[in-house]
This record gives sequence, C-alpha cells and structure tokens, in this order.
Amino acid sequence: MNIMGRALVVLILIVTQVSMGIAQNSRWNDHFSYRNALGVAETDNYVATYSEMGLMLFDKRTSELETISRVNGLSDIGISALQALSEDRFIVGYANGNIDIVSEDAVANIPDFKLKQLQGTKQINHFYVHDGKVYCSTDYALVVIDPVKREVSDTYFLGQNAESLTIYQTVIEGGFIYAATERGLLRAELSDPLIVYDKAWTLISSSNRPCVGVNYHGGVLVAVTLYQGNYTVNKGSIGQWTFLLNSGTYRSMDVFAGKLVISLLSRVRIFDESFSSEPEITKYSFGGNLAVQGARYSSYENACFIADKNYGLVKVVSSADDVSYVANGPYSNNSFYLHATSQGVYSSAGGITADYNNLDRTIEYSFFNTKKNNWSAYKSPIAGSAKSSRDLLRICSSKTNDADVYMSSWGGGIYEVQGTDSITHYGEREDGLHDIYPDDRMYVRVGGIASDSEGNIWMSNSSVDNGIVVKSNDRWYQFDYATTKSLHSTGQILITKDDYVWIPIPMFWVGDRQGIMVINTNGTLLDDADDEYKSGAPAGYGGDKRNVGQLRLWDENRNEITRVVLSMAEDKNGYIWLGTDKGVLVYYRPWAIFSEEYPVASRIKVPRRDGSNLADYLLEKERISSIAVDGANHKWIGTEGAGLYLVSEDGLKTYHTFNTENSPLPSNSITSITISPVNGDVFVGTAKGVVSYKARATEGTSSFEKIYAYPNPVREDFTGEITITRLMQNSIVKITTVSGKLVHQTKSLGGNAYWDGRNFAGQKVKTGVYIVYVSTEDGEQSGVTKILIVR
Repeated sequence: MNIMGRALVVLILIVTQVSMGIAQNSRWNDHFSYRNALGVAETDNYVATYSEMGLMLFDKRTSELETISRVNGLSDIGISALQALSEDRFIVGYANGNIDIVSEDAVANIPDFKLKQLQGTKQINHFYVHDGKVYCSTDYALVVIDPVKREVSDTYFLGQNAESLTIYQTVIEGGFIYAATERGLLRAELSDPLIVYDKAWTLISSSNRPCVGVNYHGGVLVAVTLYQGNYTVNKGSIGQWTFLLNSGTYRSMDVFAGKLVISLLSRVRIFDESFSSEPEITKYSFGGNLAVQGARYSSYENACFIADKNYGLVKVVSSADDVSYVANGPYSNNSFYLHATSQGVYSSAGGITADYNNLDRTIEYSFFNTKKNNWSAYKSPIAGSAKSSRDLLRICSSKTNDADVYMSSWGGGIYEVQGTDSITHYGEREDGLHDIYPDDRMYVRVGGIASDSEGNIWMSNSSVDNGIVVKSNDRWYQFDYATTKSLHSTGQILITKDDYVWIPIPMFWVGDRQGIMVINTNGTLLDDADDEYKSGAPAGYGGDKRNVGQLRLWDENRNEITRVVLSMAEDKNGYIWLGTDKGVLVYYRPWAIFSEEYPVASRIKVPRRDGSNLADYLLEKERISSIAVDGANHKWIGTEGAGLYLVSEDGLKTYHTFNTENSPLPSNSITSITISPVNGDVFVGTAKGVVSYKARATEGTSSFEKIYAYPNPVREDFTGEITITRLMQNSIVKITTVSGKLVHQTKSLGGNAYWDGRNFAGQKVKTGVYIVYVSTEDGEQSGVTKILIVR
C-alpha cells in the first residue's frame, strides 16, 4: 500500500490466476499490463474491467484481483466489449468477432461470428442483455447470441441491401429496439418478423449523422451524435430532442442502478432519473488526472468504478479515498527489448520505425524480480518528444556484475540502472556521447550497447564522428573507426567470449557499410590503436588502416546472401548465429574472420524427410528478429511474422513451433527473446506484450557441489517429472537403487535432468531411496544426490 499526495490509496496486487487454465498452456505465463483499462462491467460478486489483452476482476468479497488472459482461459486477444450476465458470468467480445462467456470455473467460446466469411471488420462494440438473449452491436450487423445454447441465434442486417453497417450500441424498451449506427439512430419493433432486414428499421434521429451511443433513462431516450469531431448528447424522442451536453472527448454512456453515467476523457458526468446532475468526478483524491475510457455507478459502497488509461480500475467513493486497482505486471504492453540477469528480467518500452526513426515514446522500462516473482516499473515524468529523452531501446548488463544494467535510447543517451530503484542518465558529454545537432533538439542516439569481459560498456553513437563510445567505470573513451563515422544506425552489439565486437549495420542507405562489422581489439579493450576490423566496406575505407578487409555474408560459393542482419547470438560452441531477412546464418569459424579472405556464413539445410531427398534452408523466408541460446545450446528463434521456434543445437530439428493459433502467444511478431539464467524460463517479447515459457533447459553450473532433486521426497500422489538440478552442462545422469541396480540413465538439458520415476521397462519404481550419480562427459568431475520415493 503506497500513500501519495492527499490520501492516495493505490493497490497494486499480486495476481491470483483463475483455475480455468487450458492444459496445453500450463507451461506459459502472461506478463501483461492491465493498467490501460478500457471498460467496466459488474456482477453480484465481481467488478470487471478489461484491457486489450485480458480481464481484471475485483472480488467484492475479498478485495482481491484475478486476471484472465489467453494464457489461462480466454480464447483470444483484442477485447473490445464486456458485459455482465447472471450468476457471476461475463460475456467478452473481441475485435475479430470472437465471443467468450466467462464464469468462475470455465470459459466457453462462441466462435460462430468470427468464423463467418464476411467482407469487412467484425468488431464487437457493445452487448445488451434482454430476455435471456444478448444483442451484439458489431461493425457488420446486429448479432443475437443465445448464451445458454452458446450459439448465434439470429443476425439483423441494418445496412441497406444487407450491406455492412457499424452499430455502436443498442437498447430495448417498450417493445422497440434502438440501434446507434454510423447512419443515425434506428428503431424497429422487436416483434417485427422482418427485423432481420433494413426495411424494418426507421431513422428516428434528426439527421443521419453518426449516432455513437444510445440508452433509456428516466423514461426517455438518450442519444449521442457525432459531427465534425464534437459529440452531442440529447434526450427525448422522435422530433422532441432536448440538449443535455456536448464534448469532444466522449467515451461511453450507460445506465446503472438508476444513474445515467456519461464518460468523458477527463471527467465523469452522473445524472439521476430526473436528469439532475450529481457532482462531477474531475480528479482523483490521490492527485492523478483522469483518463477515462469507461465508467459505471455501483450500489456496492455507492461507488463509481472508472476504467482509466493509466490507473486501471479506480473506485471513487465520496466518503472515502479513491483506490486504484492494478494487477501486477509491466507498466505497459510495449516491449521492444528483453534482457535477463541473475536478479530478473528487464523490458524496455521504446521503439523505432522500420527506417530507424523515432516513435517518441516516453522513457519507460519494467523489471521482473525473479526472486519476488513480481514486476516494478519506471516511467519518466517528462513526455517523450524531439526535445526530451525518448525511445528506450536495447539493454545489456556488465559481465563482471550483472546487477549493473545499461539501456540505450534513440534520442537521450544511455541509462544505468539497478532494478527500478537506482537510475542514472548519461546524455551528451564532452568526453563521451555526442548529440547529432547543436540546437535544443535531443538527438543523442545510441543504437546498440554491450559489455566486454572486463565490464566495459560499448555503445554505438549515431551520426557523429566517433561512432563507438566505451564507458569504463567513470571514464569514457571515443573510438573513430571509419566504418562507424557518421553512421546513422546499428543494431544490438554482440561481444563474444573472446571479446570480438560484432556490430550489425542494417540500413541500406549506408551503401557498402551495410551488413556487419567485426572488431578484433587484440586484447587491449580500451586502446583502439592496435585494433583491426572488417566490415561491408572495402579494406582501407575512409583511410583507416585498421580496416583490414571486406566482410560480406558470403555463402560457400562466395555469393552474397544478404546484407540485412537483424539479430545475433553466440552459442555454447562459440558459433555466431545471425538472424537476417532471409532466415538464419551461422559462422562456424568466427575465429577465422580475420585469417580468411572469404569467411563463410553457412545456411542450415534442413531435410524435408518426405522421401524427396530435398532440403530447405532454416526459416529462409522469414525475417529473424531475435535469437536466444538456452542451457542445452538449443536455439529459440523469433520472427517478425511467423511466431517462435525452438530448434536443436545444430538447427536441423525443430522441437516446437509456437504461434497465435497453437499457443498463448499474443502476436506472431516477436520483438525479443531472453532466457533467465536462474530457472531457464524463456521470456518472449511480442508486438502485443510479454509472455514466458517454462522451458526444461537451464544454464549449467561450474561444479556439482550444489546438486539436488525436487520434489524430494516424492509422494504417492505426485504424477509429474522429478527434476535433478544444479548440474553441469551435458551431464551424464545415472539413477540406481541402493544395491546398485541401474533403473534410469539420461543426459542433462543444460543444468537440469528429468526422471519420470519409472525404470527401463516403463514401470513405476517401488518405494525406496534412489541414488543419483552425475558426471561430466569426460568423467573428470562427478557428484551424487539421493531421492526418496514413497508409493
């Protein structure tokens, strides 16, 4: 509980996951932000709000929060409408026409409308419940749902000649159904057998201007019309409309507990049944400005619940302090780059366009504390703009102390942080980073950032003479390689175990420099005089003798494969994996870059195994946005549009393909992948937010001193796998009885090995103590632990 300003009470609660998860998703966790709330609904026991990615439910009985997303129950993402049903159920509508019914113990999907082959969009805009049916206002037609049979029972085509017509909201009163549509307020008799056709519907608004809201309150209709960006709310009936209010920031209108609630961006207006205005809500008691996206009045504590863009679900009670409820998660669902340390996972929320221009996102990042299993966040109070720091991009940590983390920004220099408690900003400085322009614009652009083995932080400084800058403790060094002089942009820097510096240069307009640059520091990391490097530019480019040769992405026949490098990773063997616009390339001899005139960037040929003896290059048609290497040397490969792949150490076998159709991934556009060195969890950044996957491989340890197994003891009701952990990479694991009979043998996945509690015959082993012997592949190091099994 955090108290700020005048009696602020903000509750950021650890989320209780609902028990309606789908079995195949048990390895997945969502890390979505629920701060940007879009609307509110209420049942007897719950107040629910929704963001694009899921539901957040406030339990009135316990004051606890639950979240439901695609990871643990929902069938989709992109929520666009929410309404309460009886018996603590909610109906959820999506932008693609999909519909879910959510109860306390299940989620039922109604995909009929989503699957219907139609021209145009199918977004669900509003639900209205009447006589056991749900009337769905959509971008196409008025769809009637039977929630008991879980099916579409009817479709009303309000557009002329059955053409699509956007319907924003409906209400039923006195035997009539009223529809707010893009061509005005329409009405039809509910009993009219021709109601499914447009001819049964009559225009009752004073014009055919868009009507975006309708309701019935105090015995009269209330309608909202839109004209030239201004919203006007009128009440009355045909030809007898009376002005109520207007605004340029209308958000929603509904009736709850005898109150008409009209949500505007910065205020909430409430009217009783005689249309007398009650006190406006224009600010929160904790001092925050309203950013209303929906609101409802509740008889529960006589409160107004507001869906706020910045504060989640806000409860406003006149006699008490306002309370903001936000489920624990990142500050927002913007995730450009992820980076894991032994303390936790960082996510930057900046971004750039495809041609490396600014998005002007305010400086923001979130931190997942692995030990505490929760998120914290920092967001600058200064909005991102051309005159302020903005667009936080890539992240690295010091290789000598990974608690020290550095972040680059595309317009504000770099930030040195530890969690979210310690933040130091480095902008333009005489001996370090430089601004592109001398005026008051903020253009200290840093595209890539990485640490060498001594903890020095390397960064690429855009469009200035000294394109590479290194921070070593409190000292700064500027390196003037000709290839990086006045260079517009680079991707993320990779510094290998041998301190070779690999820099992707992605933009086509730099001519010969596009591609990659590799620097050999010759063991003097802070002295560039004896360096040598290769890049796309020919030897001696710009008069720089340190440029000892040209480096292109050549295949075995010396043909250039591509010049677009989007991502890089060094694997356990020291091979360099490149993600390009034409799939995956690998340098199997990176140490020979400077000794060979034409180093080969190999493409991995994956046999089709269909009897044709043909093979395809690994993901050759995909743009590879991210590559991460797990403890077993497997590769996690993210693409810009085809989801996530897990492939074997050599890339010849694909273990998993994850996309929005077969997994809880919220988007097939993968922005970043990182793997926790603590538990092997794979964090995946996407265009819609962050999820994580409980992988089996962890990083190997340097010895067997701390090996153990869990669960231990193994009880009779345990049905999963027993994990032997804290192993060295590729450990040989043998499990025997106390008398020495071998019952199981395996090889570790990085630092973990797994046993299902069965012997070689597939039978469950009997009650007893079992000895686990582990050793390295060469047998030079070994260890032992025990497991007690109770049947």
